[in-house]
Amino acid sequence: MTSPPRVDEGAANERTALSWQRTALSLLGGSAIIARLTWQSMGFLILLPLGVAALLALWVFIESRGRYSHDAGTRSRGRSRGGIAPTALAISTTLLAATELAALTVG
Repeated sequence: MTSPPRVDEGAANERTALSWQRTALSLLGGSAIIARLTWQSMGFLILLPLGVAALLALWVFIESRGRYSHDAGTRSRGRSRGGIAPTALAISTTLLAATELAALTVG
């Protein structure tokens, strides 16, 4: 006799929250590496995209914690953001890549 398949009781929420937290850390780490590599050619100008990426990484981290708390039932949350976080993340990643390409062409 085979046992019935196990039901996933909330692990998906944890996996989603952890993946967003990894995304935030990757964005922060990647932008710090880009800033380090382009410091010689761009100087203090590189601090602007680094600051924006740091703020966005913090926002993604806070948003993931809020989403997890809401989905786990421990906290109520307002309306859905409608895809703003993924869109902002994609735009900032594109801007960081453009910054690195600009540094490569200048230097």
